[in-house]
Formats: sequence, C-alpha cells, structure tokens
Amino acid sequence: MCQERSLTEQARLFVAYRLPEPVAEAIAAWQRQTIEGQAGVRPTSPSQLHITMVFLGSQPVGGIDAIADTVRRCLVAARRPVFHVARYHETARVGMLNLQEEPVAGDPLAGRANESAGCLMQEFQAAGIYKPMFRDWRPHVTVARFRTPPQLRLDPPALGSFSPIDVVLYESMLSPSGSSYRAVETVGFAG
Repeated sequence: MCQERSLTEQARLFVAYRLPEPVAEAIAAWQRQTIEGQAGVRPTSPSQLHITMVFLGSQPVGGIDAIADTVRRCLVAARRPVFHVARYHETARVGMLNLQEEPVAGDPLAGRANESAGCLMQEFQAAGIYKPMFRDWRPHVTVARFRTPPQLRLDPPALGSFSPIDVVLYESMLSPSGSSYRAVETVGFAG
C-alpha cells in the first residue's frame, strides 16, 4: 500500500470488530423497519456496520505498517468476546446500538473486548497517535447518522448473543455521499 501513495499522505484509520454477516443483515432489516424513511436520518449501510475499538483519525500512510503491527501484537492472543444488544441510544450526531459484553462459560476472566481495546489504546497512546477519550470505551454499533437527533424511542433488534468474526484495521475514505471503508489488515482470534 505504501508504494502506491506518498508516505506523507494521510489515511483516516480506525480499528474495529467485524460483525458476522447474519448479524449485519438482521440489523439492516431492523433499520428498514424502524429508521429508514425518518426525516433527516441516514441509516448506516450493512457493509459499514462494525464495533469500533479505536478511532485513530488521520495518520501518515508511511505509519500504516507500524499501526498494523500494533494491531497484530495486541490481538495475537485475543479471546473472542460475546455481545448482546442492550439498547438503542442517540448522541448529537449518531444513533447506535449499545452493546453489553457477556461472560464466557469456563473463562475466569471477564472483559475480553475491554482487554483488547485497552491494549490498542495504550499502545497507540504510547506511540503518540491516539489521545484517550474522557470516558470509558463503550462497545456499540452506529446504525444511523443525522444533523439533528430525531429523538427516536426504539426497541433494539432481538439479535441474541453474537461474537465478532475478527478485528480489522480500516481506512475510511470520505466522499460527498458518505464514507466507504477498506480493510487494511485483518487479525483473527486465538484458538
């Protein structure tokens, strides 16, 4: 990738859990029933549904290999988390499905997702490319974008428990019609 572009060119990057296709399809069906057609609300396309772990923003293309190395290093022994949808929630610009991580039977350690996201945040902060947020990391799936919160009161989709497929370092490319994502690096779970 670095050979195709100038090493000083910027790439907008984030690391996320990738959803299984049936989960993304179920969320898309729920969006069609509840969000689609709401004035001023743009549903997130099924191909863009994910659980963001760390948003890095604009980074020099020349640093992408080091960022991918950090993702691999933090996730080399990562254990696959299990989530369920807790509720629908709106912020000033997005509608989201807040997720709750579930304990895994036979696993004495809780917080698999927090463990992985925390490792990434600490490593990227130490490298000087990430500034911690002033709140705890909360797993969620962004399902809609808007300029003014529509103040929807929605029951979340009944997805049951699910696990992400893997972790992906994505490049987000902005355009007038919205952003599109390209997988830069994909890392599977241990075991």
